[in-house]
Amino acid sequence: GTVDKYIGDSVMAFWGAPTDVADHPVKACRTALACVKALKELKEKVGSDLDFYTRIGLHTASVNTGNFGCEDRLNYTVIGDGVNLASRLEGVNKKYGTQILISEDTYEQVKDHFEARKIGLVAVKGKVKGTLIFELLGEKGQVDESRLAWSRKYEKALELYLSREWS
Repeated sequence: GTVDKYIGDSVMAFWGAPTDVADHPVKACRTALACVKALKELKEKVGSDLDFYTRIGLHTASVNTGNFGCEDRLNYTVIGDGVNLASRLEGVNKKYGTQILISEDTYEQVKDHFEARKIGLVAVKGKVKGTLIFELLGEKGQVDESRLAWSRKYEKALELYLSREWS
């Protein structure tokens, strides 16, 4: 991936530019999981009561990439609706108590490699239509069975709720 910029305590990164990256959604998901794991290990190593908590939003889309700005101040970056959605997903984590949220577009490209929990449809700022989101749980075969079972129960409850089957 390409680390684009630091924004306060945030990092913006993207895959696929300036050179093509095969399976970039898979690599982005692995990076997100590695970041969460590294922070957990750091907390254990430091032995602190402080919470090294992070939130990550991933979305896969075509965006504009290149040098933007003017002659005396250029910035190589990505811009577009896809960038905005990834940023919104990062913020939505706070509402759901999750750490890594991925869009349906990303999920469809990584579902054979990773376990994820369908969270539901959210209305994010700047979008008219709801966005289906998923919590990224881990690589297939590496997620605790009890967590997977709980996730599937959640998804079943969500399905019943959305179909208005209250009983």
